[in-house]
Amino acid sequence: MAQIYKRNNKWAVRVYFLDSEGTRHSKNKSGFKTKKEAEIYANTLENEKNKGANLFSKDITLSDYFSNWIKTYKLNRFSETTDQKYIYASKLIKEYFNDTKLSDINKATYQKFLDEYGKNHIKDNTSRINGYIRASLQDAIDEQIIQRDFTRRALLSGNKSKSSDLKYLEYDEAAKLKKIVKERENIFNISACIIDFALATGCRYGEIVGLTWDCVNFTDKTVNINKTYDYKKRNGFKTTKNESSVRLISIDSDLLEMLKKLQLEQRKIFLKQGYKNKLNLVFINNRHEVPSPNGAKHVLQPILKSINAKNIITMHGLRHTHASILISKGLSPAYIAERLGHSSTAITERVYIHLLKDRRDEENQRALNILQSM
Repeated sequence: MAQIYKRNNKWAVRVYFLDSEGTRHSKNKSGFKTKKEAEIYANTLENEKNKGANLFSKDITLSDYFSNWIKTYKLNRFSETTDQKYIYASKLIKEYFNDTKLSDINKATYQKFLDEYGKNHIKDNTSRINGYIRASLQDAIDEQIIQRDFTRRALLSGNKSKSSDLKYLEYDEAAKLKKIVKERENIFNISACIIDFALATGCRYGEIVGLTWDCVNFTDKTVNINKTYDYKKRNGFKTTKNESSVRLISIDSDLLEMLKKLQLEQRKIFLKQGYKNKLNLVFINNRHEVPSPNGAKHVLQPILKSINAKNIITMHGLRHTHASILISKGLSPAYIAERLGHSSTAITERVYIHLLKDRRDEENQRALNILQSM
């Protein structure tokens, strides 16, 4: 039962409650002009307590709550890159909201934060930050720390999205690139092998260099993507970007032949050198090295210049090229999302929205032509 008492000619309230560990706490508030105001406040707290709300957490700041939330549910569960994104978001929240209580933030306050952030960042980044905060609030609501989601229907601000300006190769340019790397790929030019593999599978760079021979099925013509390689710190294998990134990808006969040739070359040269490929890596050269993305880029870009490619892309651009080819040939977003390892079709549609729109416009015109010819 709440205590309501008078102090310094004002009314005050004290409510006792137990935390999750059974420790007794009290929540106090004073300064009410009338006893009625104090009673209304006390009844509100009592109702929240009876519903199981953690009153002790009512004073937690957004910064502290988000920091605790990512430590509990996010960090060290995905890739190091993903961890860094969550840590960056935590620092951003601390800098902007400082010691503002989670329960004191409303929709207008939060919208101002998004607008300020969007002035100097692309819309994709604003969307990601909003997504992180929104996910954390769902747990805060479940814990009854807050009652409403202030991110609901928030307007996302930001500059032109990367997805609006994706760089990729046209189909004929990709065909020329494939022909050249096919002529050059071997254990002495492992970057050419990586370029060929990236173009044919759309895999991320870490997934490619993390491929091991036990994950190549020559009979079924598939590769099992289930880990990445830490090419930055050279500390061995890491987990994939997310659970959806673990996938089985079908590969064509040309790529299969490249892998067979590379495996044979490795066996012969490593046996002669007395070297044991302890990690069983596929894309390792005669000097027992795994190229960095920058090293592979230095092989890729001169080729692109030699064929007068419209865009001189990076290695990640080969992933976009792979997706753009599949989209142009009419494959469904659902299949493409699965092949690329996206966590949802929505991500594929957001990243490749302009390419998909072009495809939809073509299909729309085809539909009209069919109906008109009836």
